[in-house]
Amino acid sequence: MTLPRKGTRTIVVDDVTYRWRATQKDEQFASYVAELADQPRSAMLGSNVAMLPSITPGIVADGIRAALRAGWTPSQPGPPFRTPRS
Repeated sequence: MTLPRKGTRTIVVDDVTYRWRATQKDEQFASYVAELADQPRSAMLGSNVAMLPSITPGIVADGIRAALRAGWTPSQPGPPFRTPRS
């Protein structure tokens, strides 16, 4: 899964550059997808149930860090890594 460049934002987390975009928003949660900016191999799908009005860069950075701690390896090919709702 590779994100189209149009409509994505970049974010630097722990000296690594990622691209991300919000993907869904409904009454209960909003979700987003992130991947390495330079060599996308594996995407991370995150969601937020805090009923916030939007996904912010801080939420994405926290989600990326949590996914990395949970075993996401964005430099390795594979299916999208899904994080638990936070």
